Amino acid sequence: MSTDVLRRSLQAVTVVFGNPEMRLLQLAWGAESLATWSFAIALGVYAFEAAGATAVGIAALARLLPGALAAPFGGLIGDRSSRRIVLVISALGNAALLGVATAAAAADAPAAVVFVLAGLSTVAISPYVPADGALMPFVARTPQELSAANVAHSVGDNLGFLVAGVAGGVLLATASPQAVFGMAAIAGLITALLLARLTPDARPAYARETSGTILVEMARGARSLLADPRLRLVGTGLSLLVFFEGAADVLAVIVALDLLGLGQGAVGYLNAAWGIGALLSGAALAVLINRGQLAVGLVLGCLIAGTSLALPGVWVVAAAGYIAWVGMGFGYTFVEVVARTLLQRLGSDETLARALAFLETSRFAAMALGSIAVPALIALFGVRGTLIAVGLIVPAFALARWSALRALEIGAPVHEEHFRLLREHPIFAPLPIDTLERLSHDLVTVTPAPGEALVTQGEPGERFYLIADGKVRVEVDGVVRRTHAEGECFGEIALLNDVPRTATVSALEGCRLLALDRDHFISAVTGHRRSGEAAASVVEHRLAVR
Repeated sequence: MSTDVLRRSLQAVTVVFGNPEMRLLQLAWGAESLATWSFAIALGVYAFEAAGATAVGIAALARLLPGALAAPFGGLIGDRSSRRIVLVISALGNAALLGVATAAAAADAPAAVVFVLAGLSTVAISPYVPADGALMPFVARTPQELSAANVAHSVGDNLGFLVAGVAGGVLLATASPQAVFGMAAIAGLITALLLARLTPDARPAYARETSGTILVEMARGARSLLADPRLRLVGTGLSLLVFFEGAADVLAVIVALDLLGLGQGAVGYLNAAWGIGALLSGAALAVLINRGQLAVGLVLGCLIAGTSLALPGVWVVAAAGYIAWVGMGFGYTFVEVVARTLLQRLGSDETLARALAFLETSRFAAMALGSIAVPALIALFGVRGTLIAVGLIVPAFALARWSALRALEIGAPVHEEHFRLLREHPIFAPLPIDTLERLSHDLVTVTPAPGEALVTQGEPGERFYLIADGKVRVEVDGVVRRTHAEGECFGEIALLNDVPRTATVSALEGCRLLALDRDHFISAVTGHRRSGEAAASVVEHRLAVR
């Protein structure tokens, strides 16, 4: 790994941890990852001890399917409520259920009881990922920081996964699955304590509006995802990826205990190898995301993950197993981080949590299908054939959809000040991040002389202006009516109503402006319902106070 690549990876994490709110989100996610994966790893071994390989798939299905059904409701709550509160309650509920599962297993309760508690824990945690993913874009101060946050998010996730694999392997080898369950419950409690320190957030008024029944409101997330070809493409890739992940989770147990005969501890160590691969991917991801080369990262990740899983099917030795799980961790992380970044940039805040929740439903369902498909595939093709067959899934998708994926590249980083001014203005605040990025590139800096007329009453309107520094003076029919300062705008009335300028606006001392031409302004604002409504409200207020 070159020094420059390592430096960029460290910069990504450093930038994110310089933001206190983002730091808490990342630390909490790392702890939640430890809780989730510790429990999943130990549950597989617990099920195998109870009733063999088939029970491993059943246990995975029992754990994942309830969460798939609950996720849409969790997404609706995340779009309608404080996302901080949703995160805290979700983490606390999960920790409590993991604690009960630990007690049930330690008391030799029937395995079915533990499986049911595992399913309830995924119901409790199902709102977490949508709320976390929807809160991150607004905690991030710039698009670059959001991209870096997704790299750091992956690092935290995979550190949690790595610790779960190593510590889980040690505890499985020296103690029991019940000991690992207890570790998961403690990690879940730590998650809730970290999240409780976040600054309270308030959802905008429109987020609490309803236009139908709960089912109709939940379905809006799915519609927003399926109606946009770009979001639909990313969502399809993610669903295939998590089918692959669900199959790999079960195959880790079967490869370690059956194909390679390595013993129970190796189940944890294979998962740790995945975590190592995922961590190694962070540096390369930081470079690709900084350059906007998202499609390259997604396709490369699919190819690496798929060919890695197939490796032990061709070369049946212990080394091949560990190399395969390192490669899968590396490739899977590429795809997951790129897809998450694209969803946050392309999605609208109004329905983002619901869209992510719909994908969580797809995720849980696809993981469950992947898990339960493995025993059937093994019956048809054997363990080695199943490894090869499942390994072909994600590379086939990536190669078949390469042209469409290339269209999702994000390009050069934006100017931080330009993005901030747009995002903080009520007209532009509802717009998706990718639209704000595009507008940020379109803004032109204007530095007028004191007294210079920027727009003149009665003339055609060609530009919209945001005030970056200083003030401007507004005159109507030769009478000074008011001044506008930093963060305010002017010029929108003529553009939106297609009328001549309604006032003359002149620069005062120290004025600096950001200008957006008519076509870019009209296209962005009128193309988004909430942005158009906000612009109309601004125009109505301006005309009322003339």
